[in-house]
Amino acid sequence: MCHRILAFSHPRILANCQVGLNYPANIKNMTYPFCYPGALHIHTRYSDGTGTYPDVIAAAQAAGLRWIIVTDHDTLAGAPFAGWHNDLLVIVGHEITPDHNHFLALNVDTVVSRDLPPQAFIDEVYARGGFGIIAHPDEQVTNTVKEIYRWDDWAIDGPRQRAGQTVGLEIWNWMSDWTEHLTPRNRYLNFFVPALGLSGPTPATLAWWDRLNMSGRRTFGVGGVDAHAFKHPVPWGEVEVFSYRWLFGTLTNYLLLHEPLSRDDATATQQVYAALAQGRSYFVNRHDGRAAPLAFSATCANACYAIGDTASLRDGPLLLEVDVGLNAAQVQLIANGQLLSSGRRRLRQTINAPGVYRIEAHIGGKPWLFGNPLYVGM
Repeated sequence: MCHRILAFSHPRILANCQVGLNYPANIKNMTYPFCYPGALHIHTRYSDGTGTYPDVIAAAQAAGLRWIIVTDHDTLAGAPFAGWHNDLLVIVGHEITPDHNHFLALNVDTVVSRDLPPQAFIDEVYARGGFGIIAHPDEQVTNTVKEIYRWDDWAIDGPRQRAGQTVGLEIWNWMSDWTEHLTPRNRYLNFFVPALGLSGPTPATLAWWDRLNMSGRRTFGVGGVDAHAFKHPVPWGEVEVFSYRWLFGTLTNYLLLHEPLSRDDATATQQVYAALAQGRSYFVNRHDGRAAPLAFSATCANACYAIGDTASLRDGPLLLEVDVGLNAAQVQLIANGQLLSSGRRRLRQTINAPGVYRIEAHIGGKPWLFGNPLYVGM
């Protein structure tokens, strides 16, 4: 018998989410019975953030996160803080930051030079045994808050030797999205009502993501907070745009694991890296809707598949079942870049053709949840 794949089965995490599903009694038999919320793309005083590592750690703990990846610009100075801090796992990578073409370098123990061209620094990251994530690829706007840091050449999407290598794409960057919509006229309104300044992943980014996966260039998607806690002068003094604690309650990545995170620092870090690289994750904008327990399974007579898996139609069609646990959410199934079906909160769809299948969900027309693909072959 094949059991539905559920997130939030870890008791510490269940306390922090809205439970809307009837869980099977035999949770221990499920493929991914452990789910851990976390955040990535974070900056401290070691680059252009305003907080110390203790500040960031305290904020992440207060937000109910279980792991974070800090990626200061072109430095690994925060490496001594890596490891467990009570129930929070801190991982230290770095962001390679030339004028454009930023890249989050993970699982490397020395800094890769920002002076290399993009293809060369990506190749160097992978040559050192690391991997990485293309950051905020589709920025279009410059204003008083930021420059344009887009990924210029979308023909460069990973290491030259791509076979067997996976690359990440920052599908949605919270601060990038918010600052892209900032103008002198709306800056105060958008600060006090941040949702007014968000539109979600750009259509071009989603289309690029789909094309890469359809072409066999396996690419996992993440949501990044790009947290800096900028201090910005205003007529009445200074405001923080936005605090670490507040941002850690927005785009949250949920990693699906076979086993609990190890209490050994190095082992747990590799568990997080493996879940990311294999696409065993989804992300949610918790600011617009409390994190719901995601149920996702694709089953046939003899097999059961989950997010990030490679499924087979050899034994017949698959039955895909999705429940995002929130009645207000409209769920969409995207097949090879095109909308295949949709439903309110739940979705059931028979899959009888090979392709790349992923889900996304919206609340009130606003993007809310994005899942990594299920890859279906013959």
